[in-house]
Amino acid sequence: METPSPASRATRPPWPRTLPPAAAVGDGEGRWLRAIIHAHSVQSSDACDTRPYVDGAPNEPCLQSFRRGLCATKVDVVFLTEHANRLASVRFEESMQLRGDDEPLRENGALVGYRIACSDGHRVMVLPGAENDLMPLALARHPAPVAGSLDRAYRSSGSRGARLFREAGAIVALAHPETRSRAQVRAVAPEVIELYNIHANVDPAIAGPALGIDVPALHADILEFAAPGSELDPDWGFLAIFRENNRDLEHWAALAAEGRRVTAIAGSDAHENRFPMVFSDGERGDSYRRFFRWYTNVLRIEGEPTRRAVLDALVHGRAWAVLDAWGTPEGFSFNAVPERGARALDGDVVTKTPGLTLRVTAPRVHGLDVSLPAPAVRVRLLRAEREGRWREVAAGTDTITYTPSETGAYRAEAMITPHHARPYLPGMERLIREVPWVYSNAIRVE
Repeated sequence: METPSPASRATRPPWPRTLPPAAAVGDGEGRWLRAIIHAHSVQSSDACDTRPYVDGAPNEPCLQSFRRGLCATKVDVVFLTEHANRLASVRFEESMQLRGDDEPLRENGALVGYRIACSDGHRVMVLPGAENDLMPLALARHPAPVAGSLDRAYRSSGSRGARLFREAGAIVALAHPETRSRAQVRAVAPEVIELYNIHANVDPAIAGPALGIDVPALHADILEFAAPGSELDPDWGFLAIFRENNRDLEHWAALAAEGRRVTAIAGSDAHENRFPMVFSDGERGDSYRRFFRWYTNVLRIEGEPTRRAVLDALVHGRAWAVLDAWGTPEGFSFNAVPERGARALDGDVVTKTPGLTLRVTAPRVHGLDVSLPAPAVRVRLLRAEREGRWREVAAGTDTITYTPSETGAYRAEAMITPHHARPYLPGMERLIREVPWVYSNAIRVE
């Protein structure tokens, strides 16, 4: 790596370590919430450097790091996804780990979640869930035991497991779909599927065989951000890690082309157990704050931010996956405009009529310091194909419009070449290339 100028850190503007409220991302339609989906805390045995409990009690420093990370990044709702072995060993109410001024959320008298009260007045809704073979989100209670075993219930798979979790009030999601066949994905018929998860980029058992990633080279790049005296900004380290997950995108395309309603999300999979080394900003490489800063999901809800409103938005595909690491996108929009009547938004179904237009507007980086180089941004419109691919039908650098000649599922992407990262990557500018920034969910044209 080239030796950076000693003045580089002093002369560049600080890269934000927090995120603005989700409203900065929204397109003005409805109310927007930032969501972390797929996160592990002290009820997962492999979280907190495999020490989620210490001397029989929750690892409080790790739990507080989790909570601080949610507050710092203005997360509005987090879907916990704990592993079976510890989750199945406690009462459902105990799995949520309320503290101090937390506000319990109850439905029909039962505890189904809670809200964290952040020091700045922000509040974070926490909803319990699990991840084993399946990933039930927002459980309302433990599932019914299987053969007398709650652990076995949490490890249930396939359509039987999906039914068991739905009976417990959950939305059924599928994590790590790149490890599964199309038939396995169809059998579960998930409401939610991951389009990206950082785990697939860094786990040698997945990254190489499934995605063709040179994992040793990737890890070597990550270590540059932890080198003593490094001038690299660690929050830009995600540029060294990120590789798009084509396997996941193919599953999503195939399901959408078949007419199945499935919401695609970015799964955080935060554990605080992967990169314990301290990076050049004095914070461990995989801190909860850093993982939550790198990418999130935003949900468009109707009315007040209740548990039911959040689940409705997720099930109906009113969601974007956002890679905030490159900067918070502002001004992105995707809609269908009929010749007469109201606009349709992602998650909606619209009739193919004369004059129907699909429209995508490119975002800009929220609050970008004017002294930084300008990024290059473009948007794409894609249609799902049955063989499992997304076919680009239109692209441009500002607002694109497209009159669909075919019915089907259409989604939009914003792409960015983050030239503004150059001052934060001295000697590692080679990492800068065009990367996805926003993935919308689909509008179905029938």
